[in-house]
Amino acid sequence: MKWVLPLFFGFILLIPLSIASASWAYPFVVYSGHIYQVTKQAVQPEDVGPKIGKVTKYSDREGTYRGNFSNMYPKGTGYYAIEGRSRQEAIAVRTGEDTYILAIQQGTYSGGPEMRTIWWLYAGIGIISVACLAVAARVMQKRRAREGSK
Repeated sequence: MKWVLPLFFGFILLIPLSIASASWAYPFVVYSGHIYQVTKQAVQPEDVGPKIGKVTKYSDREGTYRGNFSNMYPKGTGYYAIEGRSRQEAIAVRTGEDTYILAIQQGTYSGGPEMRTIWWLYAGIGIISVACLAVAARVMQKRRAREGSK
């Protein structure tokens, strides 16, 4: 019974404080450290060049992510060069069989550690807290037992 309260508080620390969905300003893809705003403008298949990359991480949750991240397209969606345009200006995103959409570069993407890194920080703090509470409870139990035997 004495362990219930410390364990309860320890588990409370393991629960994430908030899980919020993102309200992105616009749909985007990240390619080679740059963010590209996805437009509604189609790119003709004959204007599409070689494949240059693909989505490596999809999420609709807030946060910054590493790699070729997208808040709209699933993992594996291909990125393609556009004939006559620099990759620094725009790329094509494959949306279906022979259908591509224009994505225009908006600047450098400041990707950072995924939210999982922060989750592990919270989990670590929670585990350490539970361990400290357990040790403190055990020490108090031993003291009471010693005082009771005198």
